[in-house]
Amino acid sequence: MADKTITLILLGADRELWDGEGARLQVTDLSRSELKILHDQRLKPKSHTILMNLDLHFDAGQAYGISVEVKKHRTAWQLINRRTFIRQQGGAEVEVTDHIQRLMLVPRRTSSSDLDAGHKHLRERGSPFVSDNTGLTEAAYLGLKDAAKMAFLNIEAKLRGTRINGLPLLSFVESVRFTQVDRVFLFVRPELKEMVEAASDFASAPGHGAHEGTPVALPPHPDSWKHRRFGAGNLQFSFAKNSESFPPNSGHQVFSVDADLDLERGLLHVFEWLDNKLLHPEQKTDQSQIYALLFSQNIIPNYMLDPLA
Repeated sequence: MADKTITLILLGADRELWDGEGARLQVTDLSRSELKILHDQRLKPKSHTILMNLDLHFDAGQAYGISVEVKKHRTAWQLINRRTFIRQQGGAEVEVTDHIQRLMLVPRRTSSSDLDAGHKHLRERGSPFVSDNTGLTEAAYLGLKDAAKMAFLNIEAKLRGTRINGLPLLSFVESVRFTQVDRVFLFVRPELKEMVEAASDFASAPGHGAHEGTPVALPPHPDSWKHRRFGAGNLQFSFAKNSESFPPNSGHQVFSVDADLDLERGLLHVFEWLDNKLLHPEQKTDQSQIYALLFSQNIIPNYMLDPLA
């Protein structure tokens, strides 16, 4: 099926419908050696809902990029592939012709006035990320850099909103070891590794070697799988080769996991396209971009980004 209908909904960083300046909307074919723009539209001020009828082919693994640009904001974007149009109906996967896509326009100078309250919000939810004895303490959370706090909350939300065999991935978390500016290290229940390996929504991915300079000794995490439900902003779970006892000498087995979210910069010609769309490409994943991507997936982390003043 080549004819597809996409309803695009634009929102500001305050999660409200966009009511700012006119923006530029583009749809780009990322499967060609020379990127081809399929749709180029100037939107009127306060335009927030746009209907597009597009001829999109997915017979050879094609991917398409939707991007919206407006002054003083980061480019809002998402990748579209065949799985974007796959739905579960009657226990089977069916390709549909329509899709609703939300994109969030985030200011270039990103800030969050309620980031420090994120720990309290997770406590109210009963999240294992902040539970007594096994979660991150409030003092430890407040001591993190803002980027690490965002990564912590973004990954917690992604685990909460992603299910395997009907269960949220968050329910398998046994302990949070520590967090960095682009990932969280966890202990998880041992059965999760086999479940992820067998799940059709996960695909094998390159793993990670041993991390140096970490507050606790970590093994390599070579056994890795990436969730592939969305075009970008997917979860990657990298497991240690062997399980270990936690607490130490308790006999209770867990797997060490390196959990992160990425921007899919390594796919096809996506790298070239993203280099043009990301205002300041960095070595570490930009967590405000991840926040916007999660929002486009109907996954909402427990904090808000401030709109442009």
